[in-house]
Amino acid sequence: MFHKLKDSFHRFIRYIKWLHMLYELNTYLSMCEPWEKVFLNCLFATTLGVILYSTYVYIPGYIFTIVKYITPAVYDSSGSSTSPLALSEPLIAKELEL
Repeated sequence: MFHKLKDSFHRFIRYIKWLHMLYELNTYLSMCEPWEKVFLNCLFATTLGVILYSTYVYIPGYIFTIVKYITPAVYDSSGSSTSPLALSEPLIAKELEL
């Protein structure tokens, strides 16, 4: 049992090393000096982090706005809603109107 686990762990480590080699070859990092690799890896990580953060922060608001304009009957801003599907605007939008 442990032999199979050991083999699968070694295959997983070999796969991770293979992916790392592909990353270095595709980005031409294999030709760089070690300090250049560190700098470019930090640059890539920072860029990816900014993209993921901005996606997490801004995309839900944009999607809400698009859905609001596509289905205006669902979002009643007058406050006298007779439909059970009526939704109120988000709290942030109400705070901005004050």
